[in-house]
Amino acid sequence: MRSIKKLRKSQLVQALDIATKAYPMLQINTQQQIEELDAKLQKDFNSKKREWYGLFEDDTMLGSMLLYDYTMNYFGQDIKAMGIGFVAVDFLHKKQKVCKEMLHWYLEHSRKKQYPLAMLYAFRPDFYKKMGFGYGTKCDKYVCSPDQLPRFGENYPMQYLGEADKDDLIAFYDTLYKKHHGMIRKRDEDIEALVKSQGAYLVGYKEQGKLLTLMSFRLIANDDTNQETHMKLELLFTCATGLKAALNFLNSQADQVGPIEFSTLYPELFYSLHDIRHFDRKILRDPGFHHIYDTGMGTMYRSLNHPTLLLQRPCSLDKMRIKFTVQDGFLETKPSEFIVEWKAGQASIAKGTKHDLHLSFGVAEYSSWLMNAIDLSTLYNYGLIECSDESRLSELDRAFYYQQKPLCLERF
Repeated sequence: MRSIKKLRKSQLVQALDIATKAYPMLQINTQQQIEELDAKLQKDFNSKKREWYGLFEDDTMLGSMLLYDYTMNYFGQDIKAMGIGFVAVDFLHKKQKVCKEMLHWYLEHSRKKQYPLAMLYAFRPDFYKKMGFGYGTKCDKYVCSPDQLPRFGENYPMQYLGEADKDDLIAFYDTLYKKHHGMIRKRDEDIEALVKSQGAYLVGYKEQGKLLTLMSFRLIANDDTNQETHMKLELLFTCATGLKAALNFLNSQADQVGPIEFSTLYPELFYSLHDIRHFDRKILRDPGFHHIYDTGMGTMYRSLNHPTLLLQRPCSLDKMRIKFTVQDGFLETKPSEFIVEWKAGQASIAKGTKHDLHLSFGVAEYSSWLMNAIDLSTLYNYGLIECSDESRLSELDRAFYYQQKPLCLERF
């Protein structure tokens, strides 16, 4: 008999033993390393924001997962979102639908607790898309040299950051959270872990006591030359001045640093580079389409309350009723159908069956659209939704237009 239970502290080592086999990139290979990770995670074990669960068959743990209680900026409003990570299946029980059962339970559990949205990072995006998770925002990885970045005339003195700057870091992340749709609110514990992390330098730029730039970077020696250094970093900024300070700092490293490697969720950042070419100088298409960056897709989203999320999405429609049909074969046997009416941009669930337009989605595509990762016209042109009157799609795209795509920095 299978069941899913919240783990006790004494069961965490067993869950980690399963997880480290599923995620070899953690590079935890010995029992001693597992016990050290266990000791670290015990401090935050089953807090209000993070809870461990396992799938058991009788007394045998077949799989484990970690659930995260998040607050998200959803078009400028706070909503609850349930994240999931450390999803792992014991090597001896693969192909026994353990993961599928855990994900189904996680989604139902989230919905019962009235979370309108679920989210995850997909080890296999195709697997999770079948469960109704839609693609989110792409992430671009740049590799360039310091002299490809501009240097501004102003002086922006950078400084090292540590525990004494914790309040400034909390305020910095709070500013980012309020500015960006899709952002997850940082916990104070996460800031504490950031300033205590080993092996990376933490620097920033402050103006009138306010932190505007944050960079965490590592330096890696080039074994071939013993001269040139490879810099890997995370770059965050709250305003144009913060970005200028960061670019000035990176440009000034040209005497030592060769390639700089960093990822960003800002798709137009290459406009800030003097020379947009990737460090490898490849041409991807003649006559002159230069390799600029590599692109990846990480966060996936899943709507759990289709009408609620739609009613909270900004829209300028007036005197219009749209019928929505959302197919969800993973959680529901029948499609979800509802009609929303807009009056002067205010949305409400409409009574009756009368409607001006009918849109039909799969839940994955509906979730991506709700998060503003893609627009209706693109979904329609790619054959991913049905629309009773395609001539009105441009009108809908204008009415639902929002400048920001979802930006998620949280790692889980």
